[in-house]
Order: sequence, then C-alpha cells, then structure tokens
Amino acid sequence: MPNKKTDIKKEDVIAATENQFVADLDLKKMKLTYTKDFYVAMHKLLKNGKTAVEAYEELGFDTKKLGVDRAYAAAQRAKKLGAKKNYTIDPSSYDGSVPREMMGELTAEEELAYQQARIIYLEKFIEFQKKLPSLLEEMYTSSKKN
Repeated sequence: MPNKKTDIKKEDVIAATENQFVADLDLKKMKLTYTKDFYVAMHKLLKNGKTAVEAYEELGFDTKKLGVDRAYAAAQRAKKLGAKKNYTIDPSSYDGSVPREMMGELTAEEELAYQQARIIYLEKFIEFQKKLPSLLEEMYTSSKKN
C-alpha cells in the first residue's frame, strides 16, 4: 500500500477520476478535488461510526492504490464542513452532481436539500446542452473565407 505521495502511480490517480464523487484532477500535484456531495456522504458515514478509510472506500476509492492519507485528509475536511450548523439540510452543502443512489441514507430534510441541489444542477446541465450545438458550430466553423 502506498504510504507516500511518491509511491502513488499517476495512472491510479487518473483512474480515480472515474468515480462520480471526483470533480477535478490536478495531475501536476496528483490532487483530486471532490464534489460537495462527496463531503456530505463522507460526513454521514463518519457520523455513523465508519473510520476515515472505511468511509473513503465505501464511497468507491481504493486506498491500496491511492494511499490512506487521502482518506484521512478527506475525512478531516468532511468533519470540518459537518461542524457547520444545519450542514446536511442546507441545499448549498450539495452540488447535486451525483445520482441519488450514491448518497446513501438521507433523512427527509436531507433528501429535500439534496433534491433542491440536484434540480439546480440538472437545470444548469440542460442549459449547457441547449448551448452546445451553437458552441460546437462556432468552434468548428472556419473563420477563413473561401
């Protein structure tokens, strides 16, 4: 198991981006950026007695390839965010980017907050989809005159 950043393979970090809880990757720093939904799900797992490593793995990450330091860092961030009042019932705590089934058990209040965030996410996604054809046309249309 890798225990130093230098022991972690680039291809394993790149493969981790397939996880829906990953929002971005800084390949130079080998740093994963997680979605807001990830931190809510991680917070809930920790609150329910999971260790940082167990919670990280339950959310689909392989600590044998990525190291346990990422799990501990993510858990620390989740605990810090979770300390905010009404964290799991505030729609701004979610980004709605992952499917509902990935969020685990939610109370009725948490479900409402997640669904509100999901609606906003999907509305933005639809707006982007509507603009995509004109963006592609603009990108692929030659500016040269024949």
